[in-house]
Amino acid sequence: MLSIYLSMLDTPQEKEKMTEIYEKHRYALLAYAMKILKNQDLAEDAIHTTFVAIIEQKEKYFYLEEDILRFKALSIVKNKSVDILRKLKPNDVLPIEEFELYLESEEKPVEEQVIFTSEYEAILKRLESIDEVSRQVLIMKYYHGMSYKEISDELGMTTKHIETKIARAKEKVRKLIKKEGEDFDG
Repeated sequence: MLSIYLSMLDTPQEKEKMTEIYEKHRYALLAYAMKILKNQDLAEDAIHTTFVAIIEQKEKYFYLEEDILRFKALSIVKNKSVDILRKLKPNDVLPIEEFELYLESEEKPVEEQVIFTSEYEAILKRLESIDEVSRQVLIMKYYHGMSYKEISDELGMTTKHIETKIARAKEKVRKLIKKEGEDFDG
């Protein structure tokens, strides 16, 4: 998809900036669209139209600070997602106010979700750099929501050993993130 967006731009600087925006924000936008639409294809449509909208108003968006740009992009993807929902069910339109209450009631405010998503992306990126057992226990604990006991039964280790493995794995990821300059509390 990136090549499509780049073909819409003229200068190498614009293409470089769009590549940066795409690489840094696509997963957060997709996750947010998935939360709203609950469908991969529809979510991809929403982020596609979001990136097109950013390109169409590149003078406005290309020069924003990264966190402000992400916030604005999330607002765009939310609106594009709502548009898609309305097109799917034109006779059953959900007022935007009710939709926003639904989103807010489920989780933290959008600003906090953005920070969490950024941290989540940083962690996922680093999981490939740690050993298999460490990666596996983190995925079982935090992605699958398994208890220490369930993980220990699954892997044939003691619960105490699993607790230690998870603590050490988290520390490995934390060090990798800090080393690469994406420090956050975690």
